[in-house]
Amino acid sequence: MNAKRCRLLLACTATLTALVVAGCAPVISREVLKEVDQSVRFEELLKNPQAYRGRTVLLGGDIIETQNLPEKTLIVVLQRSLGFRKKPAADGGSKGRFIVSVPGFLDPAIFRPRRRVTVVGSVSGREVRPLGEIEYTYPIITKRELYIWPPEGSPAAQPRLRFGVGIGVGL
Repeated sequence: MNAKRCRLLLACTATLTALVVAGCAPVISREVLKEVDQSVRFEELLKNPQAYRGRTVLLGGDIIETQNLPEKTLIVVLQRSLGFRKKPAADGGSKGRFIVSVPGFLDPAIFRPRRRVTVVGSVSGREVRPLGEIEYTYPIITKRELYIWPPEGSPAAQPRLRFGVGIGVGL
């Protein structure tokens, strides 16, 4: 009986560990994350996007605007630092803006302002656009992988793995 309990405990622990690890996995595939050039800092990319042309970067932030063009969609993003699971931080500042270029159509009702995105892509250049009364240089990132985070407060944004004892008491 003792050996049987040990095996059961071991099986339960292994299953629980697998569930917890799966719930903590990043939203970008591990293969693509290995290709990210960790030496590229956003501040430097913003200053001179051409110097980083072809490098793979990992960025995230809040959508400002989504523009559909005949062959692609451009998403203007307010950069935010990335935290747990590569999710853009809700608080704190931003170091600037960038544009994600995605082949094909993305629905602006889904990719709407204030939604958070995480993207891995290659630096493909820059675009200068008016921003208020100045000319602003946006680094252009050609999407390799893109993840749009569920809206805050939606059931999809809540943790999917819950533990509890009794009624209304959670651990």
